[in-house]
Amino acid sequence: MAAEQDSDPVYVIEAIPVGGENEVDSQDVAIERIPTPTHLRLYNELGRGGMGHVHPATDRNLLRHVALKRLDKNYASTPFYRDGFIAEAQITGQLEHPNIVPVHELAVDAQNIPYFTMKLVQGVSFAHWLKQGRHGVGMTERLEEGLDIFLKVCDAVAYAHHRGVIHRDLKPENIMIGDFGQVYLMDWGLARLTKTRPASGSHAQMETPGPVGTPGYMAPEQARGNPNEMDERSDVFGLGALLYELVSGKLPFGDPSSTQELMRRSEQGLVIPIDEAAARSGVAKRLRVIVERATAPARDQRYQTVIELRKDVHAFLRGGLHLPRRGFRPGELILREGDRGDSAYMIVTGKCRAFHGTGDAQETLAIMNPGDVFGEMALVLEEPRAASVEAMEPVTVLVLDKQTMMEGLGVDGWTGALVRALATRFRDLELQVRNAGFRRTLETPR
Repeated sequence: MAAEQDSDPVYVIEAIPVGGENEVDSQDVAIERIPTPTHLRLYNELGRGGMGHVHPATDRNLLRHVALKRLDKNYASTPFYRDGFIAEAQITGQLEHPNIVPVHELAVDAQNIPYFTMKLVQGVSFAHWLKQGRHGVGMTERLEEGLDIFLKVCDAVAYAHHRGVIHRDLKPENIMIGDFGQVYLMDWGLARLTKTRPASGSHAQMETPGPVGTPGYMAPEQARGNPNEMDERSDVFGLGALLYELVSGKLPFGDPSSTQELMRRSEQGLVIPIDEAAARSGVAKRLRVIVERATAPARDQRYQTVIELRKDVHAFLRGGLHLPRRGFRPGELILREGDRGDSAYMIVTGKCRAFHGTGDAQETLAIMNPGDVFGEMALVLEEPRAASVEAMEPVTVLVLDKQTMMEGLGVDGWTGALVRALATRFRDLELQVRNAGFRRTLETPR
């Protein structure tokens, strides 16, 4: 029998000192205090956040490498920060999902400083991944692999929402990509519970008015700072911001010169249209529509759940509507008149010339610029190319082959017959116009 899906809400339980009451119920728990973490061997610090430090460590008992996160000693005596740190460990520890880093242990050391250990992820952050050369904006690898990563992050967030947790700090730095394809959503320090009421100190941290998240990625309601406005749709915007950056290399609110201006734009929901930000990326309109909806300033205009967003992105990715790119040098032929082919091209950057003939007998038919399409007849008619096309300067094109069109657009049956009929009529009309022009040339007195 299959196990039922875990639907219990996540709880944050206020810590009580060891040696206190012996009886605890589901709302109280003792956090273990140990003299020193003798079973852990710490190494040089990996990094630090606003309140804590992260070290790689070796668990001598289990003979495995872990990451140890501990609260900065300057905050350890302040209940607001201490309870918030413990809440992060407890929330993360209850979110058992393949794309959420597992927590192994929560304890307090001899100096009364809380720490927890978790899986040590060997890999890079999504922020680093996006900057790698082969993942440049508009490149096939960036879009295909990036969308696969994005879908896994959606899975993690959707599960957290199912358990009553919103992340509120979705950004590339909080996503880790393992050496063997693992994807983990990290850092739940700003998470908020939606189905339960946390312990007193944790509640104060989760419900304190003020901006929550990272400028550039936070939803407008997060920038305005009213916790009551922040819900699952705030994370939808955060995911949309990730998708926006993946598609365009930019952020939804642009890149103003100051954080103050960035926050102002965020509060007012001044999202730069994705069509403008991704104008030269060659990304399909269908994907830009998904990004636009996910980053809508008004919550009721966004996807209402992460599952809806994930469904549309998955359909796009599996539908074959992401197109590969090719580059050509000046003077290089892209199409040759008389050759047979099964691909059409759209110019992303650069300029091309379409012409008839060879050598001194060449006749220029058209000069084509970014956004122009050529070779489209090959998608529906099995006939030789009617003209040659060469690059006049460095050119990048998107390539759509017949198989991709058939799979992605469903051009078969009566739909395919209709498209082929229209293409044939257009071809015949073009030949008539061309022949009429040729006859007029012959009839012109010399």
